Amino acid sequence: MTEQTPVRENKTVRKPKKALIPDRFYCPGVVMALRIVIGALFVVSGFSKAVDPWGFIFKIEDYLAVWGMTEPRTITLVVAIALSVYEFVFGFLLMTGCFKRMAPWMLMLSMVFMLPLTAYIWIAQPVDDCGCFGEMWKISNAATFWKNVAIVLALTYLCRFNSRLRRGVYRPAIQWAVVLVLLFYTIIVSLYGYNIQPMADFRPYPVGSSLYDALSADSDNDDDTEHISMIYQRDGEEKAFSIDELPDSTWTFVRRDETAKAERSAGFSIYDVENEDVTGFVLDDEGEMLVLVIPESNRVDIAYTYAINEFDKAITRSGGSMIALLAASPEGIERWVDMSMADYPCYIAEDTSLKQLARGSMSMVYLRDGIIKWKRSLSAFDFSIVDALGTGTLSVEEIEINDRNNLYVITAVAAALLLIIAITQEFILRLLPEKQKKQLTLQSEKENVPAIGDNPDAPVKADGNHDVE
Repeated sequence: MTEQTPVRENKTVRKPKKALIPDRFYCPGVVMALRIVIGALFVVSGFSKAVDPWGFIFKIEDYLAVWGMTEPRTITLVVAIALSVYEFVFGFLLMTGCFKRMAPWMLMLSMVFMLPLTAYIWIAQPVDDCGCFGEMWKISNAATFWKNVAIVLALTYLCRFNSRLRRGVYRPAIQWAVVLVLLFYTIIVSLYGYNIQPMADFRPYPVGSSLYDALSADSDNDDDTEHISMIYQRDGEEKAFSIDELPDSTWTFVRRDETAKAERSAGFSIYDVENEDVTGFVLDDEGEMLVLVIPESNRVDIAYTYAINEFDKAITRSGGSMIALLAASPEGIERWVDMSMADYPCYIAEDTSLKQLARGSMSMVYLRDGIIKWKRSLSAFDFSIVDALGTGTLSVEEIEINDRNNLYVITAVAAALLLIIAITQEFILRLLPEKQKKQLTLQSEKENVPAIGDNPDAPVKADGNHDVE
């Protein structure tokens, strides 16, 4: 009886690919720390843009102007909101350990564009501020570039090792609900900021600050008599005197010298149609005042002139006053007065300053004793409010607006939903149909199972598959 030679199975052993970052550099503590820090940076960056979409729109238009490009504002608005939502959502997902493979790679994808852009901004200096954190936090172009370099290095490490740290706040099969809450929150905040006013105001003139003090800080110093020097001569010697301290009759007047006039160091300047600086005279530090702000006179909507005139009637009836600040030429001021039939005085101010004061193409700012009480886009006022102001059944003082409280409410609702999902996720999973639960589980396994060779120390099931939490 002949012995049969055993046949060896021809098995091809696939060697793991050599990784860019070796396994010995894996540290769970470092992964967790980078998750939190990098995720939080993107959350802050996305929130600062989402809460003030107008600021991000203006920044994008600054870039386009430098490159000689013009795009419809609707497209710019969509891009601005989409980018802010993108950063906020994926930053939160990274921070909480959701979508472990997708989150760092999606953020890295954004940095593929942002890193070269910030390098260009640092070298060419086309704009003073990149707008990465909106009005919330302004850093130099050099600091922005090196910040992005650090982020890219951190994301490179997370792209390699983030999926190994399996413990996250939310179970993989329930993470879709987290994404829905985040989308709801950022889109609501963005649309509110675009159509009404930013819920959180990081600009130089927030609600509660004194616009009168800000614009009149140097008005006393800008007074003509304050900085006019009177040059007198005696015995061949010339000497400058202030207008309040003129010399005796032994001195002979020579000339007036206005070269010592100081420049305004605070606020912005307001001019009349004669190009005279009237900043220190147009605002009142007592009583009520409405300020109509039009930073883009080419985008005015004549349909709002009725509402504007009703506001003027209401504030005048209560003993207050109203002015309009437009970024326009003297001819533009005259056209606006003719179109709107304005009985209130209209003045000229620089467009960038007006955009800092209030967002939107046409906005109203309410002052009481020089202090900003509220700001609103004209499109945000209901017709019933405008009609009540005109008939006298409602006064401007009775309009109560608190955007920051609205932000607190929306944030509390979103945070409560995320907390409820975290607490009840096991119960929610049990309520899902078996077919849907199995499908979600398979999808989450594809997302979270490390590739072969990524984690040799991971526990392995009897069938050879990596164990998934």
